[in-house]
Amino acid sequence: MPSQKNIHALAEVKQGLETAKAVILANYAGLSVADQTVLRAKIAVAGGEFMVAKNNLLKISLTEKLGTLPKEVEAVLNGPTAVIFAMTDAVTATKALTEFAKDKNLPEIKIGLMDDKVLSIKDIETLSKLASREQLLASLLAQMQAPANALVRQITAPAQLLVYALDAIARG
Repeated sequence: MPSQKNIHALAEVKQGLETAKAVILANYAGLSVADQTVLRAKIAVAGGEFMVAKNNLLKISLTEKLGTLPKEVEAVLNGPTAVIFAMTDAVTATKALTEFAKDKNLPEIKIGLMDDKVLSIKDIETLSKLASREQLLASLLAQMQAPANALVRQITAPAQLLVYALDAIARG
């Protein structure tokens, strides 16, 4: 009979897997409690969630979500495992994790999942280098506004030239 604690932890992992945009598994061994707290806060600010989970609970949850447990994932489900759920934006939470890992050399990223597909460590690093959702939206907005701004400049250019010409005549 599973304990109430394991039932609750399993429900948390399942909930995270259902709602997360991306999931990253990492080995947190060697990370002090203070560092874990700092990492947890950085990931929370980035719209994610950091939790330590038992490998058996992860296996059960991932098997239920994916139908079968990919061999790559099964191979890394050993030792201490932390799960990072990127809730609002896959890029921002991933970026927070990789920046922290570069500074401290921990946690060691094992593997990731996004859209029910397995992400390698290289894929996760690439994902962390992308622009965030907000940056992409700002860039898109600037691109959409550019033609209108150019049109306004073209329309006002003759009037500006007339003002410059009149000013030159007045100076004389």
